[in-house]
Amino acid sequence: MTQQVLADLTGISRSVLAKYETGRRPVDSRQELHALAKALQCDVRDLTEHEQDRFDPRASEFHSAVPEIEVALWTSGNTTAVGPTRSLEELAAAADVARDLRINCQYGRVAPMLAPLISDCYKQIRETSGHQQEIAWDILSSVTDTVAKALRAWGYPALSWTAADQSEVAAAHVGGTAAAAAATFDRSQILLSRPGALPTALEIAEKAAEKYAPTARTVGEMETLGMLHLQAGLVTASLGGDPAAHLDEADEFARRLGGAQTGWSILRNPTFGGNNVALWRMSSAMEKRDSGAVIGLAPRVNPELIPALGRRAQYFVEVGRANAMEKRWDASIVALLRAEHIAPQHVRGMSNVRELVGHMMRSARRDLAKGDLGRLAQRIGVVPN
Repeated sequence: MTQQVLADLTGISRSVLAKYETGRRPVDSRQELHALAKALQCDVRDLTEHEQDRFDPRASEFHSAVPEIEVALWTSGNTTAVGPTRSLEELAAAADVARDLRINCQYGRVAPMLAPLISDCYKQIRETSGHQQEIAWDILSSVTDTVAKALRAWGYPALSWTAADQSEVAAAHVGGTAAAAAATFDRSQILLSRPGALPTALEIAEKAAEKYAPTARTVGEMETLGMLHLQAGLVTASLGGDPAAHLDEADEFARRLGGAQTGWSILRNPTFGGNNVALWRMSSAMEKRDSGAVIGLAPRVNPELIPALGRRAQYFVEVGRANAMEKRWDASIVALLRAEHIAPQHVRGMSNVRELVGHMMRSARRDLAKGDLGRLAQRIGVVPN
């Protein structure tokens, strides 16, 4: 295929494609990455090499637990018993621990917990009735939400979708909006990574946000509805639109958190809040390749107040990407190193970080390539050790 044919198929100029091919510019637009994959009739991971992360020994603990998670999801927890079923109180506490480990990118630690949690929740559902059974469904909705997010982060989109399906089934037995909103958020995130699926990713997020907003009362409902608006804003930006309306709606939910009811459901998204909304504004601006907006927004965000280590690392990734776009290599490297220090396993597995570091290795000064940048490139696997 000639460059001109590829340019015609993708809508990307031939000169930009030439820079992509020679490594003089990173593919830092999700929309263009998807267009390239569609035109070349391949998967995005064929271009980003994200599939290789499954064989990364640094992530082996997570990947080795996936077959058991798969069986637990496929069988609705009807697996061979390996011990006594935990009580509802024990399951609720374990579900909160699993959620917090996932939020803080401790994937190796959380992975072995997930299959037993799924199985024990389903056993409680089969063995109880009434309000006790409702509590078991609620715990399952939280567990499967954690499972869906962890699987998506490590390259298992189909299995992540299955987990989101089960979270939605659980939501139907619980009532309220938090679990249903969280399941839709997970689905929209999965679709955001698939070429051609962005319109659907936006549609389901917007429809769910409109449907659930009038009845949102509790903290968990405010958090999950706010996250849905953040997701809708990011997808809108990825499609080239203006995300401001959705981001402003998310800000409104963040302001209402203080007066929200506690509620009895354990499903929460404690990462949501004003600082996280500002971070998603940065990510949305980066999707539109507006590096100036990202650099202008950065001083308004205090990363130390972002409760999730993964999101805190994301702040420095966005700063790094924006500075690289401005060819401020030193500032970009410093930001990426800070992100890696906060959440090493998570950041080293991010395809946009791998793409950016590979680009900088080809474009930055030789002394940078031999120093911190070169060592970072080795750790994330874009150059051989």
